[in-house]
Amino acid sequence: MIVLIEPSDKYFASYQEARAEYAANDITAYAFSDGTWDDVFQKFDHYRFERNLRADRVGADYYWLVDDERDYFIGEICIRHHLNDALSRYGGHIGYGIRYSAWNQGYGTKMLFLALEKAKALGISRALITCDDDNIASAKLAEKCGFCLEDKIRNVFEHAVITTRRYWKNL
Repeated sequence: MIVLIEPSDKYFASYQEARAEYAANDITAYAFSDGTWDDVFQKFDHYRFERNLRADRVGADYYWLVDDERDYFIGEICIRHHLNDALSRYGGHIGYGIRYSAWNQGYGTKMLFLALEKAKALGISRALITCDDDNIASAKLAEKCGFCLEDKIRNVFEHAVITTRRYWKNL
């Protein structure tokens, strides 16, 4: 069965395989965490309880989409507790990644729908998702899940101008 869970050491080897798939395919749109289980778990714990974060970071809950019958990690979704100025421009409340070998199989849609219930439980009443203008798959996913395009804005990262789509949804 495909379920959304809190990160678990049961799926950590599969999680690391997904991270390796991204590296092998030069995928940089979402970064799975690197390190030992203790490193990764500690990072998730710090974000959930909003401690030991850099000043420009906000609290967040991380969840994994897994196939519990196969002990198989499929994707990760991060729900940020609130927005700062930078996240209102790029990043939003929700960021996610699906392992490369599971792209275009409907997992992103399932994971986002499940995560929206978690976001609502966190007290988020209006959620923002952003994506690069040329990331058509993420744009379609946002729209499929009921997010509405508010605007496209220009962001500058490392001297490169990136057009960012900003999608909102009332929860």
